[in-house]
Amino acid sequence: MEDTHIQIIALKGLFQQVPQPPSAVFELENWCVDPVTGGWINRIGYEKYDVNANDWDPFLTSVIDSMFYVQRHQGAQDSILFEQAGTLYQLNDFAGVLKKQELSTSRVLPLVSEVGTQYAQFGKYVIYVNGYNRPAKSHLWPCTSYTANYLVELPLGFDALPSSPVVWGVETNPAATTTDGNNICIWFYADNAATLLGDFKDKGLGIPTDTKENKYRYKVSFVNTAGSESPLSSFSNTVEWATIASTLKYALNVEIPIGNEDIVARRIYRTKNFSADGGNDPLTYYFVAEIANNRDDIFIDDIPDTALGSLAPAENNSVIMPARKARFVGVYKDCLFLDGGRDDDLTLYFSNPARPDQYGAFSFITLGHRQGGGLTGLYSYFSHLLIFREKSIDIVQGDYPNFTSASLSQYVGTLATNTIVSAPGLGVVFLASDGVYSVNINLDYSDSPNVQNVTPHLRDLFNRVNVDAFANASGVYSNKRRELIFSFPVDGSPVNNMVLVYHTDKKSWSTRDFPMGQMVVTSTSEVMFGVSDAAASSNNQHGIMVLSNRRSAGQIKRDDAVLDLSPPTSILRSAWLDMGDASMKKKIHGVYIYMATGGNQDIPLKFFTDYDYTKPNLSQALRQQPADIADQPVYNVVQLDGMDSWQEPLVTMLRYDIYTQACSWFQFMIETAADMHVIGYAIDYTASGTRIIKGKRL
Repeated sequence: MEDTHIQIIALKGLFQQVPQPPSAVFELENWCVDPVTGGWINRIGYEKYDVNANDWDPFLTSVIDSMFYVQRHQGAQDSILFEQAGTLYQLNDFAGVLKKQELSTSRVLPLVSEVGTQYAQFGKYVIYVNGYNRPAKSHLWPCTSYTANYLVELPLGFDALPSSPVVWGVETNPAATTTDGNNICIWFYADNAATLLGDFKDKGLGIPTDTKENKYRYKVSFVNTAGSESPLSSFSNTVEWATIASTLKYALNVEIPIGNEDIVARRIYRTKNFSADGGNDPLTYYFVAEIANNRDDIFIDDIPDTALGSLAPAENNSVIMPARKARFVGVYKDCLFLDGGRDDDLTLYFSNPARPDQYGAFSFITLGHRQGGGLTGLYSYFSHLLIFREKSIDIVQGDYPNFTSASLSQYVGTLATNTIVSAPGLGVVFLASDGVYSVNINLDYSDSPNVQNVTPHLRDLFNRVNVDAFANASGVYSNKRRELIFSFPVDGSPVNNMVLVYHTDKKSWSTRDFPMGQMVVTSTSEVMFGVSDAAASSNNQHGIMVLSNRRSAGQIKRDDAVLDLSPPTSILRSAWLDMGDASMKKKIHGVYIYMATGGNQDIPLKFFTDYDYTKPNLSQALRQQPADIADQPVYNVVQLDGMDSWQEPLVTMLRYDIYTQACSWFQFMIETAADMHVIGYAIDYTASGTRIIKGKRL
């Protein structure tokens, strides 16, 4: 019988369904894609954030509960927010010194089943919510010093109405020389007076006719640093007087409230004269003036009714913050969207455009069908806002204030809020408990949105998911690495202990065993992550790490030095191969590994037959050098002089001799910590002509 040869030039990624295509692999751990050959290369690892420091300062040994990357001006200004042990910090590099500054303290730590703090950038602000602490914002810059805390946390929205202004009474007699703290006389000649000074023309309030009655009330509002206007205060006391001379008008002395540190201005509103003689509406208020500071507490009003501005905002234009326990935040059509919190998880509130603190009384959407579960995340994509729920996905469309929601999918949702991310070729992707789902939608061009599971061939992996801790999962896409990365808990773990990677250039999946907790990606597409579990001591790695090509599974501190740990162990286990006919018995003679040369590193190969994992067979370890030509120079082994020079890796084949009995299925595995670059494989075998027996009987 003649030998038969199968060849797989381009080895694909993880595939757990049976039967498996021969180009797929059953296990693929700690690999990335080589951009030149498209093969699998294991130059992957991670290192601490500050590579020059001899410790992990300024991080604590506890888990990082949340992270957010903030950048402005295309990354010219950037920093990282991270939350650890109930405190939210900003991380900055001051002249090469890594420092953290406290932004928010006494924050409630999430339960293992709850998602951590959620963030959004809105103009110059970072908004952050967690469902327990008051929603807040901060502008982060300028970073003035690392010796003093320059950060200011500001409340999101308005907690209460401003205090009502207080209007002093009017002393109508200009001859009065004293005031009693309740009345004051500030008078002007009326326009019909014989003596009228030009600077005081058109000044003063009241009807300049003897014995005429005058009545006024005031309201005030606050304006904060974001330009949002608070609800109007309750109306002031009523000030009233009777004019004593046809040549006199008066100014009013108004005490106005001072706001918190977020307030930069006050706006004053007033009725027109609503006495019986004035005849105006006592419930209609008009703009008087804006006090462009938060310092002055007295305002002298000398503006006549005829010079008043526009109508005051309606009472429903701005209300007290409606989402004080918001858990999720998003930005859409220049409005800030917030959920109502755990007790109001089917309501979505939205701010006025460009005013993150200002909410109208009717600015909310009520989500339909309780079967979809509560709201679990918000994500803007094209001209839509996706609303993720426990078991469904809704979509917000329209323009302010006429936003509407509709159901996009009633069959799939997510608890893993931090895994919602967009990636090339996939649209919006997220983790559900049964796989990775893709949402391809642009209703401007199509009325057929598509929500599909892109990992049906990885069901064995997702059967291991710890749903109770799924809220800890995280996801990012790195354009530099061309990788979509998810980390999530499996096998009952309360922390993330599985990393699933989609390689966009190869359209294939692999896994990693890195301790990746919460992740962020920077403007330069660097992937940063918090170590997923607390460190046993200050010598063990903790804080923020960076994914890199440094072949090290992190570091450890010994004495005064931080040392690299061993390289990650890479595993490549082929599919179970039946050579096209599982009923035919085969005898395997050799396995060829197509690879790029990697120097004097010996790579062993294990193989298995007929799904028997209990008896692995080990082939002779082979060196990563060309088989039929002279060895390539290797660093630290040869001296590079006039006779030797650096060489590029060569594509070569390593042939492993295989000795097996006749089998129906065959599988090989490479497990190594050595630097390796695998492209494909081939197998020599002989079909014995014997077929499988009919089966066993009792």
